[in-house]
Formats: sequence, structure tokens, C-alpha cells
Amino acid sequence: MISSAADAGGPGPRRDARRALSRRVRLPLPASDPGLLRLTAALRTVLSVGLTLAVLALLGVPLRIQVTGAMAALISTFAVSETRLRDQAVTLALGLPVAGATVAAGTALAPHRIAADTVFVLVIFGAVYVRRFGLRGKALGMIAFQMFFIAQFVQVETARLAQVGLALLVAFGCGALVRFGLLRVTPEQTLDLLMGSFRTRLRQAVGAMAAMAAMAALAEAAERDGPAGESNGPAVAGGSAVSGKPAAPAAPAGGGPDGTGRERAERRLRQRIVRLHEGALMIQDRLEDSTPDASTAEAVQRRIAGMEVTAERLAAVLLDGERPPHNPLVTVRLRELYEAVGRDWLQKRTPVGLAHVRDRLLGYRENENLTGLPAGDQEALRAMGELAFSVLGLRVALGAADGDDENDSPRTRQYREELETEELSRRAESGLRAERGPRADSSLRAESSLRGRPDAEKTPADEGTAEPGGLRRPSTRTAFQVTVGSAMAIVGGELLSPQRWYWAVLTCWVVFLGTASTGEILVKGYRRLAGTAVGVVAGAGLTGLVAGHTGVSFALILFCVFAAFYFAPVSHTLTSFFMTAMLGLLFTLLNTYSRDIFVLRVEETAIGVVCGLTAALLVLPIRTAEHTDELLRTVLERLSDVTQEAVRRLSGERPGVSGGAPPGARGDTVAPAVPGAGEGSGAPAPASVPPLPSTPSAHPVDLLEAARELDDALDGLRSAVQPLTHPVSPLRSRSQTARYVVALLDSAAYHARGLAAVAEQLTGDSRITPDPRVAAAAGRLTRNLRTLTRSLEEPEEQRDEALLPGSDTLTIAVIDHPSRSPVGSRVARHIHRLDEIVIGLAEPLGVRVEGARGAGDAGGSRGGAGATGETAAG
Repeated sequence: MISSAADAGGPGPRRDARRALSRRVRLPLPASDPGLLRLTAALRTVLSVGLTLAVLALLGVPLRIQVTGAMAALISTFAVSETRLRDQAVTLALGLPVAGATVAAGTALAPHRIAADTVFVLVIFGAVYVRRFGLRGKALGMIAFQMFFIAQFVQVETARLAQVGLALLVAFGCGALVRFGLLRVTPEQTLDLLMGSFRTRLRQAVGAMAAMAAMAALAEAAERDGPAGESNGPAVAGGSAVSGKPAAPAAPAGGGPDGTGRERAERRLRQRIVRLHEGALMIQDRLEDSTPDASTAEAVQRRIAGMEVTAERLAAVLLDGERPPHNPLVTVRLRELYEAVGRDWLQKRTPVGLAHVRDRLLGYRENENLTGLPAGDQEALRAMGELAFSVLGLRVALGAADGDDENDSPRTRQYREELETEELSRRAESGLRAERGPRADSSLRAESSLRGRPDAEKTPADEGTAEPGGLRRPSTRTAFQVTVGSAMAIVGGELLSPQRWYWAVLTCWVVFLGTASTGEILVKGYRRLAGTAVGVVAGAGLTGLVAGHTGVSFALILFCVFAAFYFAPVSHTLTSFFMTAMLGLLFTLLNTYSRDIFVLRVEETAIGVVCGLTAALLVLPIRTAEHTDELLRTVLERLSDVTQEAVRRLSGERPGVSGGAPPGARGDTVAPAVPGAGEGSGAPAPASVPPLPSTPSAHPVDLLEAARELDDALDGLRSAVQPLTHPVSPLRSRSQTARYVVALLDSAAYHARGLAAVAEQLTGDSRITPDPRVAAAAGRLTRNLRTLTRSLEEPEEQRDEALLPGSDTLTIAVIDHPSRSPVGSRVARHIHRLDEIVIGLAEPLGVRVEGARGAGDAGGSRGGAGATGETAAG
């Protein structure tokens, strides 16, 4: 018996840490708030504010000092966002003197308007400029700005600065008590919660698949049996082998087998898959700081990615309307999979009934258990088997599979031993790479010097990722924009109201947070203005109801604070709404409320939006089109990186080894990946296969990390095109083009993740040699991606360069018979779809396709390429 892979992490403590991690992942958590991050942030803010107010009230300080302390607690809690508790403590400790200095300066300069405005502008510039130093710089800059703003808002007398200092000490102390005591959340606990939410989202996705399969079975039975509709046969009656009762949700109520019901079910399934993908990305972002060692983080990342990709592939099979109806067996197995996911495969010991279900699903990875079934059913059942295999791999990676021996079948035991061996092998390789790292760096520098190139210029990718300097640096450019916009807002706000001008400055500051183009600033300003206007109405109503009731006012203020920070990550409109309502209650407590002040709030907000947009247009502007083109270029580069590295690994090259040697040149065993390939197949071989470009690398390329960078780049592009796709956008044609391009890239990212997942499953000397047509498609895909990227960099000079057209023989020869070589067929399908999608991008990007009459005839792009988007995300 092979020892558990957990033992590879070393004796005792490390293995126990891995097992403890697996034991904590138990709770079924809400999928709408992954990891309870929003709930935790909102509760932490409310508790900090409430505790600060309670302490200051006991100390008997004036109400204005209490408000200052409460706002300081709110800002310090919200601004500090590092992952590790030690980093949070350092930032919080540095934030206290920063807050004290800025609030003292703001209070002392309040009577001197011109001096105060000048210092405020300088504080704004510095607060934005220090964002280049990461999360800590961003937090300290936000604390500095907000505390100077609070000094202008509360207008405490200079004689009470000592009490203000006491309030700041209490606020930061209460915030630290809540953060590190009452609501202490470690990175490991956050990861546990995220994995629980991921499991919940996976269960929801499988449930949506089961419901859709049941609906399809109902439709088929209704069509077969006629109007009588005796269609509750085997497709719907299959209960779970675990409990004997139906586990998955039935077809959506009121949906029925008609087209409307199916469209609703498909839309629900696509939404579930998108949310599953978001959950996987959140887990991957937290792994480095939340696992006992780097090897465990890599293993968990690989298994989570495998589960996500397999679920996407299973959804794609069920969403394919061109396939014949599925066998009732598929629906029954989906129900079992649904209950198995809900019963928590990550608990310490797998129940006997659940072990039998897992064993049956794992059996579908073997072709002999799929004999006689239609190709579509084979692919669906094989995907279920792969999903069960990925979950078993996650148990092994977390050291949670040690107690499974007694319930395992021989087949499951064999799979588990293979996974343990793989983990041992990968850990050993990671150790060797760590030992060879310094020597590899020296070799690379020596090789670079021999070639006459500095080490920093060894690859084009490294040059492309270097951050620009000077005024082109994002933090510097934004600092100048915010400073100019805030100066304009100060002038405009004071002309409107010498007492409430700071609202305009605050709005100008906020609209620049998290935005990178004029279009994004416009959309965020619109949302803030809309939320403020609606919040004014709500605030006016609340102030009338709670006038004279201090306790009720404080309770409602805390509720508004909770709601504002709970919805902050998902809706700036709701955040503005609750913050405006809170301000109305705050003015009631300060005895400064009037209806005119709410009208003034809206007017000052509008001035802030206009000033921010004007500064973005006039000061070092970044047009939306320029920004989206840059992000699109980044997405295409990341897509090319993932595809090239995956194809290299699938061709037998080890990670980090420069390409160039043909398959079989190193004496590896060559296994045909697809039917009909090779001699005597009768299939025409391509005249030439464009070689994959090779880039020497001293370190292995992390394929899963590259896939995650692709997803991050695509998320950035999706956010950047929101000004174009917003309902109020007048640019209808550009809006349709942007939606079309993003939809194609969504589909491309799905296929790239699938290709990366297949490549990651091959370890050691394992390899497949694709059919020559697959290799030709991979080379053509890489060349076409480079052409599209260059067309965005230099559109005028690259106008004559064209994309290479695809080939339909790949579909006929490679993908039609997946049962004989499922892995090779999967690789061929992903590359073929990527090839079609890239051709489909030619028309909206204005690039010609060879053999076409023009960019408008780019391979029938909209109809053909759009139809290739198999991803369930749609």
C-alpha cells in the first residue's frame, strides 16, 4: 500500500494542519455571499462603530466627539483589507498617527478656509499617490483623506483636540478588539468558508443540471406518449441510491416541457456555472496565505480547477440542443451526484452509501462501463466520473482520505493510490525545483549575457508586464486627476454652499475609486447620484419618524452602516442610498437637519460627479476605447500563453523546457490521441504545421496560475466595457459589438481552462500526441492570436495581415468518435473551438481572414463562432 500523500508534507504538524483544514470544511454556506466575506465585513464595521459609541458615551464626551470617534472606527475598519492578521495589525498601528495628524490639521485649519482647502488638496494628492505601495498604502491614504474630511464635516473646536485624540484611540482600539478578538477571522478560516460556499454552488449547479435533464426527459416522454402524457417513467422516478428518495430538485414549477421552461432552466444553469467559476477564483486568490505549504496550495488549486472545469463540461453537454435526448440513466446519476455533493465528501469518513455512489460514478471514467450508450450520454457520464475523481483528489490533497480504506472498492482504492502517488511525485518535483532555483537563475543570467541581452529583457511577456513610469503610471495619473477634480469640486461646492462643500469633494474622490477610464467614472457617478437621490427621500422619511428618539436613531444608523458595507462589493447605488439615509439620521442627532440640506446633498453630489468627469476628460485622459483595447490585448496574450503551454505539455514537454523538439524526439512513448490518425487513416495530412513558438524559461510555467490570470484579465475587460453595455449608453452599435466580443472571450476562456485541466492531469512522462490536424490547429491558433494582438497594438501597420482560416476536417476526423480516445477527443474539441472563436473575433476587430472577401466575411463569424461557445456561462 502506498503511503498517503499527506505524509509527503513532512511529519506531524504539517500533516495535522492539512487534516485540520479538511475537518473544518463542513458547513453548507450561502452561495450568495462566498466565504461570508460581505457579512463579516459589515458585522465588523457595525460592531466597531457600536462599541466605540458605547465607550465614548460612558466617558461622557460631547456628541460631536462621539460622531468623530464613530466615523474613525468605520473608516479604520473598512480601509484595512490585508489578508494576514499580522499585516492588518501593522497597518492599523500606522493608521492611528496618520489619522491623528490629519484630523488635527483639519481641525486647526478649519477657520482658515483658503489654507484648509490648499492642505486638503495636498492630502488628496498624497492619499492617491501612495496607492502604488499596495494595500497598505491604499489604506493609509484612505484614512488620511477621510479623517481630514471628517474634521471639515464635524467642525470640532480646536480646544477639544485632546478629546478628539481620545476618541481616535478608542476608535482604533475598539476596531482592533473586534478585528483580532470578537470577530477574529484567520486566512485559514476564510478559505474554509470559501470552500463551503464553493461546495454549495457546486450542489446548486448539479441540481440545475438534474432539473434540466428531468425536464428534457418529460418533454421526450410527452412527445413519445402523446397528449395522454404518461411521462413519469424511469427518467423521473429514479431515486437516489444513497437515501432511496429523490434528491435533486424537480423540473422548475410552471416550466413544463415547453420551450419557455427549457429556456428558463438553461438560464438558471448558466447563472449557476458563472457563480461556481467566481467561487473557484476566490478560493485560488486565498490559497497562498491559507494553506500549510505551497504544495498543498498547488494541489488544492489543481483539484478545485478540475471540479470547476468538469462541471462546466457537464453543463455544456446538457445545454447542447443539437444532441439527442439523454438516457434516463443520466438523470438518475445526476440526482445521485446532487445528493453526494450535499452530503459533504470532505468529512472525515465517507458514509457507506455515499462510498458506493462515489465508486459507481468513478466507474464512468472507464470506457467499458459506457459501452452501448450514445456519445452524448457517454460524455455526460464520463464528466460525472471526472468530477468524482477531482473530489477524491481534493480529499487526498487535504489529507482527508486516510479513513476511506474500509469502504473503498478495489477500483476506488486504485484511484486513490494513483492520486497519492501523484501528490508525492508533485511534491518531490516542487522540492527539486526549489533547490535548483538559484542555480537556474544563474544559468539564465549567463545565457542572457552570452546572447547580449539583459536578464530583464529575456521574454516579450516580461516587457509587456512592466509597469509604466512617470505620468503613465496609473497611480500617478489618477493622483493628478483626482487632485484637479477635487480642486474644482472645492471651488464649485463652496460657491454653492460654504458649509457643505466637502460633499462635492467626497463624491469626486469616490468616483475615481476602482475606475480606470472616463466611461467607468461616468457610470459610477451616475450610480452614486441615483443612490443619493433615492436615499434623500428615504432619509427624509426616517428623520420624521425618529425625531426626538436618540436610541432609535443610533440603531437605524448602525443598520444603515451594516447595509451600506454589506452591499458595497455588489452595488454602489445601494451603498450611496444607505449612506445618504444614515446622514439624515446623523443630522437629526446633531440637531442640524433641514429639508434644504438634503436638496443640497444632491446638488453637491452632482457637482462632484461633473468635476470628476471633467478632470478625467482633460487631465491625462484614458478613453474608454483605449482602455478596453489594452485590456483586450492582455486577454488575448493570456489566452495565447495558456494555449501554448497546455499544448507543449500535451506534446510531452516538461514544464519550463524550451520548445522546438518534435513529438517523440526524446524517446517518449507516443500514444495516439484520436481515432483515424496516422497511417492508413485516409485522412489528408496538412501541408504544413505552423510550429509553436518556444520561449526559454528557467522556471516552470504554472499553467493553472496562467489560466487564473486569463480569468482575471477577462474580468477586468468585462468591467471596463460596462460603460458601453450600460442600458443608458447611446452607442448601440458599439454596445452590441462589446457584448459579442466578451461572449466569445468567455467561451474561449472556458475552452482554455479545459485544455489546461487536461494538461495538468498528465504527470511525469505521461503524454499524448495529437492528430497532425490538431497540431496544425494549435499552431494556427497561436499565430492568429498574435495577429489579433498586433492589430490592437498597431492597427494601421497590421491592416494587411490576415488570419489563417480553420479546417472542417478536424471536426469530422477527430471529434466524431470520442469513445475510443476521450482525452484526445477532448483536447481536439477545445483546440477546434478555440480556433473557431478566434476566427469569429476577426470581424468585430476589423481583421481580414485569408480567403474571405473582407473583414465582414471572416469565416461567417457571428453565426459560426458564436455557436461554438459551449461554455455554460454563455
